[in-house]
Amino acid sequence: MWSGHWRDWTRWVIGTAVLVTGQPVLGDDAPAEPDPIEQSQYSVASPAAAPKPAPAPKPFSPQMFDNNFSYKQDPDHDYILGEELKDMPLGMLTGRPIFDGITVSTGGELRFRYIDEVNRLRPGGPGDSSYDQWRWRHYIDVRASDWIRAYIEMIDGSTNHADLPLQGIDKNRWDLQNYFADIRLPSVTDDPFYFRVGRQELLYGSQRLVSTLDWSNIRRNFEGLKVFTRQDTWDFDAFIVNPVNTATPSQRTVAQLDNSFDTRNSEYLFGGAYISYRGFESNTLDFFFFGSSLDVLTGALPFGERYTIGMRWLGSRPICDGSHVLHAEVEGGYQFGNDRSALYDAGSPRGDVQAGYVTLGVGHTWKSMKWQPSLWWFWDWASGDDDPTDGQNNTFFQYFGFVHAYLGLIDNIARQNISDVNVRWQLKPAEPILLTFAHHWFRLANDNDVLYNVTGTAVGTPGNGTDVGHEFDIMATYTVTPNWSLEAGYFWFWYGDYIDATAPRDDAQQVYIMTTLRY
Repeated sequence: MWSGHWRDWTRWVIGTAVLVTGQPVLGDDAPAEPDPIEQSQYSVASPAAAPKPAPAPKPFSPQMFDNNFSYKQDPDHDYILGEELKDMPLGMLTGRPIFDGITVSTGGELRFRYIDEVNRLRPGGPGDSSYDQWRWRHYIDVRASDWIRAYIEMIDGSTNHADLPLQGIDKNRWDLQNYFADIRLPSVTDDPFYFRVGRQELLYGSQRLVSTLDWSNIRRNFEGLKVFTRQDTWDFDAFIVNPVNTATPSQRTVAQLDNSFDTRNSEYLFGGAYISYRGFESNTLDFFFFGSSLDVLTGALPFGERYTIGMRWLGSRPICDGSHVLHAEVEGGYQFGNDRSALYDAGSPRGDVQAGYVTLGVGHTWKSMKWQPSLWWFWDWASGDDDPTDGQNNTFFQYFGFVHAYLGLIDNIARQNISDVNVRWQLKPAEPILLTFAHHWFRLANDNDVLYNVTGTAVGTPGNGTDVGHEFDIMATYTVTPNWSLEAGYFWFWYGDYIDATAPRDDAQQVYIMTTLRY
């Protein structure tokens, strides 16, 4: 696994030096890379277990159009690289009073990652591949008070020296990730509602069903319409969009979109509503509805309509004078609709869909102990089809979820026909350092269905047992400054009887090293 890779390590060292020194990147190794900027890839699953905020402000958001540099209003604030380019008054910059009330912000992100992987359940595998990835994102944000906003963000993502075929999440050169306009809607109350039109990223709740997929080199995006509001105790979004790039599965290939402008997939409609309530102390309660419609049979996507109604609760409670904190998370949803594929035409003209998913988690943080250990136990379950001949499809469809953070960091498993019992242990040896350990035990939810890999593609055949295998992950994150983080991880997957019988291969491993700089 390591032989012949000394040059790859050299590339990683050079890449890190480029990001730290700020020297330009030359040649074909232009920016692009999967990232973990905040804490760890597990932080979305158990936010209460993440490190407590550092004294320095943290203005960077998972979506750059949600960055908040209002801390600059405090004259005693700690300086962050690039802050002088945020919320710049256009009237003062130009000396023209006509531009008073208009602000301009600009900034971005550079990331570099080196990966070595063996025998994953990936398209084009199994096999051994080592490669490096760059990603560069840069944005310009113009606001006229809180009434009108225009935002544009470019992305350039490249993957180099790969030994296996590239996937849709690996490469997209010189494109636009976001471009939209926000307009404040007239309202009889002081609570602002906004209308957004254009290309945009979507991210909701735990990201189990809708995520930007920031771990990948190419973040997901969509084009369409959204109405939303952000209040002190609650948020609300309603949207209807089409997927755009190859990070959202489509009929188009990496080669087709590599050097051409991304276009929306008009055959694939995705919409929904999401409301999040934080009015109870240390508790978040979410309710949501998602629906998708696909008119053309495309890869692993469901041909037909899928609707999901669900909820999520995340809470914590300090005990023993605050020296201990108990955590819990519950999320689940019921999925219905129809399946138009030929497999279900024999049972009914439009195969009935009856499926669902459940996540249960409990955790405990020892606040007064050295390294503040936090332990979580989770059970993730998503239904599978009991009988492919009965005209009813019971396999849950995972939409656009961040399965990487929940079903193993090696990225083998989809949230479809799966039962995963896992434990996660986090330690903070120092304020900027977070160590994460996790172990997963995977089984099929229904042995009459098959396993689905992270893209939702079927692996193997039914009737070969339910033992998929187990995975152990180790990851370390070092937040050097609010702008700059370093991360490394090593993952092992020991395949079970199901893989040995249907898709035999040696056990899988993956190692990565990553650095991220925001400005």
